[in-house]
Amino acid sequence: LEQEFNSLDAQYEACAAYAVSQRHEGWVLNPERYDDGGFSGGNMQRPGLKRLMEDVAAGKVDIILLYKIDRLTRSLADFAKIVEVLDKAGASFVSITQSFNTTTSMGRLTLNMLLSFAQFEREVTGERIRDKIAASKRRGIWMGGSVPVGYRVHNRKLLVNEPQAKVVRYIMQQYLAAGSVVELVDVLQREGYRTEIKTSAVGNTSGGVLYSRGMLFRLLTNPVYRGMSVHKDKVYPGEHEAIVSQELWDQVQSTMVGRTQGHSRRLRAKNPSLLIGLVTDGEGRAMAPNHTLKNKVRYRYYSTRPDLIDSGPAWRVSAHDLETLVCERLARLFEDQLELGKHIDSHAFSARETSVVMLASTRIASVLRSGYPSSRIPMLVKLIEGVDLRSNCIAINTSASRLLAALEFDESPEMESEQIVLTCAATKVWHGRQLRLVIPGPIADTGFRHRDLNLVRLMAEVHEARQLVLANTDKTISAIARDARRDRVRLNRVLALACLAPHIVTAILEGRQPIGLSSTVLLRTDLPLDWAQQRALLGFA
Repeated sequence: LEQEFNSLDAQYEACAAYAVSQRHEGWVLNPERYDDGGFSGGNMQRPGLKRLMEDVAAGKVDIILLYKIDRLTRSLADFAKIVEVLDKAGASFVSITQSFNTTTSMGRLTLNMLLSFAQFEREVTGERIRDKIAASKRRGIWMGGSVPVGYRVHNRKLLVNEPQAKVVRYIMQQYLAAGSVVELVDVLQREGYRTEIKTSAVGNTSGGVLYSRGMLFRLLTNPVYRGMSVHKDKVYPGEHEAIVSQELWDQVQSTMVGRTQGHSRRLRAKNPSLLIGLVTDGEGRAMAPNHTLKNKVRYRYYSTRPDLIDSGPAWRVSAHDLETLVCERLARLFEDQLELGKHIDSHAFSARETSVVMLASTRIASVLRSGYPSSRIPMLVKLIEGVDLRSNCIAINTSASRLLAALEFDESPEMESEQIVLTCAATKVWHGRQLRLVIPGPIADTGFRHRDLNLVRLMAEVHEARQLVLANTDKTISAIARDARRDRVRLNRVLALACLAPHIVTAILEGRQPIGLSSTVLLRTDLPLDWAQQRALLGFA
């Protein structure tokens, strides 16, 4: 591509000459070029192809001129999608070096054979590249990818970037002093440490953000800093220079092993907190799990850590609701092949790998929805960079590299793993001196429902009170309350809800009630008898 006249230019000239030779057929050459230099033909995520398909759909292109059919695509599945677009627009394509007529069965067979060989060539090339990467990693050669903090790349070799190397050593020393990654995050934020600002080959900048728990965990456990090369969980001596000493490295690893012993206890707990160390409130403060006991029932929450509360109010959210919502959103991502494909389209999958991805994504979705905590916790740690609570939504931060890791695939060396943010609707309300995050039900784009157990119990109490009154029609409410040993005031308030519209009761039982509707609000509301007015008053309209 850097040459003044490359193969793309030669192919374009050949196609242009062919178009000129067909002027007697009324052909007019479109001056627009749809080149995709540097992009793999194994997928359709190519800017030139996207523009071409848009122009075909808009009626700007009638015939696509190709040097060879594999210039259009090297995937049979993608070719079927392209043909569908062409058929709808009444367009076609011509390969100037391959003669076949797709109107006959023999022509279609020839086309399919050419595409099959093109796909085979791409997959064999991919296997050779993966074998080359594995062999190079075993020899300790740097094969590209995200450059670790403390290093820079020159002539495809890792060289020590001394200013950033000092930061890496300082972070490891501070970890030993702090004793935990959570405390280390606080130390680095107080001292103003941020990630290095990097500029990609295409001019995109990244970095300059505060260190997160996930970033620090990867930094503290990355064998690259000991001068090692890693490939598929195997470690080999690397060509690059080590940043940290063996003594410091061993101290950090032994400390981390000691700190993670509580992790196994969390896996064995009956109702463990799945998102420990991952949740931050709307002010960017870390949130910790806690619980309360009421009538021997344990209610779990995530709330702002007390040591981080200054002038701003504390935040709190139901742990069960948040964990269910996060797992549900991630599960839907892995079930939706189109959405998942958009996020990992930079990784070129072979036909065999595509089927593996489909099976793995189904398994991951099943684990996230109904797996045991011992399997869900490692999966969530692998997938989630952090969960940010905001005033109007919940943001789940992940990345393409994390999705590929969960699918047990390596990140491509040329791939820039950008952040992926998945959002879920939520709203915040005041509750005493705390800001409580309420997850609405149903959430419009998820179908997730939030059943309020207090409201459900109240509906059961209303039904029981109604049956009690109907069984004692000859008695006053005071007499019924006295005989049943019930509070008269409470019984009166509950009986007032016996006229609640059936569709409102059904919505409450299914978890489709409006945000802010609680058992306390319902008991204190003077309900009209008209069901439509009830719906409007309670926020169902």
